[in-house]
Amino acid sequence: MRNRRIVGKRKVRPTTRGLKIKQKLVASLEAELLRRVRAQGGVSRVDLARQLQLAPSTAGAYVDRLISEGFLFEQQKATRNFGRPPTLLALNPGGGRFVGVDFEAQNIMASLVDFSQQPIQQVHETIHPGDTAEQVVAKIESIIDDLVRDCRREILGIGVGVPGIIDPKKQVALHYSHIPNWTNVPLGERLTKKFKVDVFLENNIRSMALAELWFGQGRSLDDFICLGIRTGIGAGVVVGRRVLHGKRNLAGEIGDWLCPVGLIGRPGPAGLHCEELRPLEGGVSVPAILRGIRTAVESGVESNLNGQVESLGLEQAAEAARAGDPAVVAVLKRAAETLGWAVVEMDALFNPQKIILAGLIVSFGDALLKPLHEAVERFCSKRLGEKPVVSFSELGSFNGALGAAALAMHEWKPKR
Repeated sequence: MRNRRIVGKRKVRPTTRGLKIKQKLVASLEAELLRRVRAQGGVSRVDLARQLQLAPSTAGAYVDRLISEGFLFEQQKATRNFGRPPTLLALNPGGGRFVGVDFEAQNIMASLVDFSQQPIQQVHETIHPGDTAEQVVAKIESIIDDLVRDCRREILGIGVGVPGIIDPKKQVALHYSHIPNWTNVPLGERLTKKFKVDVFLENNIRSMALAELWFGQGRSLDDFICLGIRTGIGAGVVVGRRVLHGKRNLAGEIGDWLCPVGLIGRPGPAGLHCEELRPLEGGVSVPAILRGIRTAVESGVESNLNGQVESLGLEQAAEAARAGDPAVVAVLKRAAETLGWAVVEMDALFNPQKIILAGLIVSFGDALLKPLHEAVERFCSKRLGEKPVVSFSELGSFNGALGAAALAMHEWKPKR
C-alpha cells in the first residue's frame, strides 16, 4: 500500500481587507456598547453582555479596552440588600469632546460637550440679513474655532443642525431660502477638511428633537413631535424613539402647510371658517408674529409700544406680552389659533404622546401657550379619545446645538 504523506494545514494570514472589515465590526460593536451605557446611565458588564448577546468574557474584553483608552470607568457599586453588588460602568467625561452647532437665518448657537454629554461651553454668533452662504460658513468655522482653541481634550466629532433641506449621506446642505445663495453647500466636506474629525449633518429641527429625546421631555417617551419655531417652522417627528427622515429627508417640512387665519372656530353656515388660508410659516413664525405686532400697533390697536415698532425685536415683544400689552396679546391669540389648528392636524396624523414646542417661540411663555391650549381644546371638542398634550421645551436656546453634539456622539465610533 502506498504511503500517504499528511501535510499540515498552512496557516492563513488575514488579508488587509479582512482586517479592515474586522476592525469596522469591532468599532461598531464598541460604539453600540457605549450607546447603551450612555442611554442607561450606568450598566453592569453582565447586563451589557446579555443585551449585546455576547459571551461575558468577550464583552469584558471590549469593556477593558474602552476603560484603558479612557472612554469608560467603573462607578461606585450599587447598593442592595443581599449578595455582592454589581459594579456599574459609566462614561468617562475626560474621554474626549464633541461640538454641536445649530443655526438658522439669524443665529448660530454652538455647544462643547464632554464624553458624558455634559455641556462645557456655549457660544452664540449673529447672522446678519445680508450675510451670504460663504460668510455664514466662515462664521460657523470661526465659532467652532473659538470652542476648540483652548480645549485640552481631543475633539472626536462635530454635529451640525442645518436649516432647510439636507443630504446627510453626501454631507451637503441642499437649500434654505432665508440665507442668500444657500444651495448645494458642501458643509460637511468643508468642516471635515478644516477640523480633521468626523462631521455629521442633520436638519436643525430634527436636532432639536434629538435634544428632547436624549436630554429633555422626550427621554421617557417613544413617540413625540418637536415643533421648532424660529425664522422658519419645522417638525421633528420621533416614532419608536427614532427620528423620522422620509424618502428624501423631507419629513417634518411643514412650513408651507396652508392653515386658516382669523375667525377659525366660530360657528357659521358651513361650520368652521376663516378669513384666509396662509402658509404656517407666514402666520406663526417669529418674524411673522413680530410683523403682526407692528401692523396692529400702526393700525391703532391699543398698545404701549407706540413709537417703538420700527425697532421691535423678540425680547421687547416678549416683555410686552408678559406685561399684557393689548396689541401683542391680540396677535399672539390669533397666532395661537392657527398654531392650534396645525397641532391638532399633526396629532391626528401621528398620534404622539406629546407635542413639544421649541425655538425662539417659547420666549412668549404663557401669553402664547395659554391661548394655544384653548385653541387645541376647541378644535378637539368633537373628537374621541385624549386631546394632544402640548408643552414648551425646557432646554433653552441651545437645545438644537446640544442635540447636534449628541448626534455626533451617537454616530461616533472608536478608531480601530
